[in-house]
Amino acid sequence: MNKQERLRDMFQPSDSSTRTMRDLISGTEALLRSTASYSGSEIEAARDKLKLQLDAAREQAKGWERAAWDRAREVSHATDEYVHENAWKSVAGAALIGLLAGMCLMSDHWRR
Repeated sequence: MNKQERLRDMFQPSDSSTRTMRDLISGTEALLRSTASYSGSEIEAARDKLKLQLDAAREQAKGWERAAWDRAREVSHATDEYVHENAWKSVAGAALIGLLAGMCLMSDHWRR
């Protein structure tokens, strides 16, 4: 798996605000489709206003997604640079964390 795929998997839209925004957009699209056969100047005006708001919401969601991807790339590059510049510190830190986790698991195992 390359770096781009790992980034994409890490930052899949999984938080509730993203899901809520997508649900709102799809619900609004469904409402517009279901009312397409209705007529009248008030309904047409309301539908036009809703379409404009939907387009604005889509653009804002795209902006948020782009910002999240940009931030994820920045974090990824910074982490990559740190690990390359401090390889032994990174290895030692990972080994220490692994050792501590193993000790906790072993002590829990022996208590039973």
